[in-house]
Amino acid sequence: MAKTKELSKDTRNKIVDLHQAGKTESAIGKQLGVKKSTVGAIIRKWKTYKTTDNLPRSGAPRKISPRGVKMITRTVSKNPRTTRGDLVNDLQRAGTKVTKATLPLLSVTHYAARDSNPAVPGVSPCLSQYMSGPV
Repeated sequence: MAKTKELSKDTRNKIVDLHQAGKTESAIGKQLGVKKSTVGAIIRKWKTYKTTDNLPRSGAPRKISPRGVKMITRTVSKNPRTTRGDLVNDLQRAGTKVTKATLPLLSVTHYAARDSNPAVPGVSPCLSQYMSGPV
């Protein structure tokens, strides 16, 4: 399912105000151009937490920023045989503390290497050094 934009705080507050004024979820949705299920979710959240602010997400925070991911993608696309150690050094120079064990968790390195060499589908940078024959 595709990610959608979050509603603005102003829109969420309008939804709560209209709900307190006695309007139904479907009427609020039609008036503001928002799905009924979204209106219901915002009202439920407001009833539970008495706030319309964004709540903290579950799970651990990202180790590598989107900028770091782009840097890795660019590096691996240019040279699919780039080692994890080289990528870690590049990221540390950019101010991101990661280990070699973190990088395989980024599927972006796998896809970047595969896309840079369409003749060999599914070759990741770590495996390409062990393959025999022309790549």
